[in-house]
Amino acid sequence: MIDPPDDEGYHVVIVGGGPAGCAASLFLARAGLRALQLKNGRSTLQKCAYVENYLGFPLGIEPRDLRDIMQAHVAQTPCTIRETTVKTVSRTKDGFDVILDEGPIPTRTVLAASWSKSNYLEELGVETEQEEDGPVDEIITDPQGRTNVDGLYAAGRITGTPHQALVSAGDGARVALNLISKLIPEFYNDWIAPAGYYEGYGKDIPVGVEEISHEERRLRAKCGRAWMREWFTEES
Repeated sequence: MIDPPDDEGYHVVIVGGGPAGCAASLFLARAGLRALQLKNGRSTLQKCAYVENYLGFPLGIEPRDLRDIMQAHVAQTPCTIRETTVKTVSRTKDGFDVILDEGPIPTRTVLAASWSKSNYLEELGVETEQEEDGPVDEIITDPQGRTNVDGLYAAGRITGTPHQALVSAGDGARVALNLISKLIPEFYNDWIAPAGYYEGYGKDIPVGVEEISHEERRLRAKCGRAWMREWFTEES
């Protein structure tokens, strides 16, 4: 696996706590990377009156509930979460310093998934283009989510991805997996498989895959349903 970063540093810092940032944080932390998510509480979901096109919620969901569930999901992982605002990002010998009011955070890579300004990346010389008929300087990325700055990735609305929550979440997950494949080349997939699945094919369990028994699957399903019920008790 990947070497650990310095004691005070991270493999990756994710800037943004919306759908793209949460999806990226989830996949990066579950892959075993030391991840830090920085959020300032201003997700674009707050601009929506009601969400009716997020897969899995056929009658829709309150934007605040969707945001809170996503952020609570990330909190269940080893990802560190801090509520703060990024002032700027500087290049260092080993990666970057993410500058906060509290001081610098060293990291090997950065994934920008914030909304809506990218000016905190100006010092790095990241390439942007003006959104057509809009106020946003969109970050230019390649198909892997990489910018022109080595080690800097971007995902979600800040790259021009349509601002539907499901689309942004998918983009965050996609770019995170590309970043994982860069840092951990042997990583196969974040997948829960039935016990003995790979043995049946005469193969070792790949990096990133977990095999569980039928009993463990049933226990996790029970716990998962109970956890979700807590979010949807009838309001008085």
